[in-house]
Amino acid sequence: MPNRKHDKRPLQRLGVVNDLTPRTNLYANISTAFETPTTAEVANPSGGGGLNPELEPQFATNYELGIKGTLAGGHSYELALFHIDVEDELIPFEVAGQPGRNFFANAGGSSRNGIELAISAAFSHSLTGSLGYTYSDFVFDRFTNSDGQAFDGNRIPGIPEHLLQGTLSYQDRGFFADWEILYVDDFFADNANTAKNDSYFVSNLKAGYSWTARDWEGTLFFGVNNLWDEEYISNVRINAFGGRYFEPAPERNWYTGMRLRYLFDL
Repeated sequence: MPNRKHDKRPLQRLGVVNDLTPRTNLYANISTAFETPTTAEVANPSGGGGLNPELEPQFATNYELGIKGTLAGGHSYELALFHIDVEDELIPFEVAGQPGRNFFANAGGSSRNGIELAISAAFSHSLTGSLGYTYSDFVFDRFTNSDGQAFDGNRIPGIPEHLLQGTLSYQDRGFFADWEILYVDDFFADNANTAKNDSYFVSNLKAGYSWTARDWEGTLFFGVNNLWDEEYISNVRINAFGGRYFEPAPERNWYTGMRLRYLFDL
């Protein structure tokens, strides 16, 4: 593994934009990114305190090509293709003596290929919607851990291959409502790709009414989380010790509240 503790390579960015039409832009950029481990990430997993002398900064080179534009009626879209080469990617793991605490190691090299699509639409003056989709093909190119296990070619844990998010919003005369949907594809919870988190599809709903009376502003709201009462895992601990990767999400739950604000004259 190359030693870059004293690497002085400058961060760089180069981009070009071409106006295909007054409402459509084609763009491309190349950039580099440098990420040093945080104070919490440099803890020594071998015990005894101190810093992890083996941990290196992460360095990435990003390539992106995309198109974005606006359409009549207030609609807009953006499509981007990207490729990222990462050296010494920071990967979390746990050790036997300290379960629940994350330590970090470097993967020798990894690559990230993907597609991002975002669409927003204005159906009327009071009803709008948005949809976002991400495809992620993230794999280890070179990675052998301290125990000699090789993970070359494995998918990077914690990253779903397909991710879909959508929102439908209504707002008129003080009344408002937001309906959100989220689809998360299955993904692995460990470097060896032996533990998998199943895909899930959840929905949340929130609605309410806002008003103003003299110097007061108020909002009354209610909502439902996990509208379809989906059984899914809301938190995955990557490379957890003892196979304790999964923390389940709450069942369908309701909430309500009111917010008041007084406007002072200064």
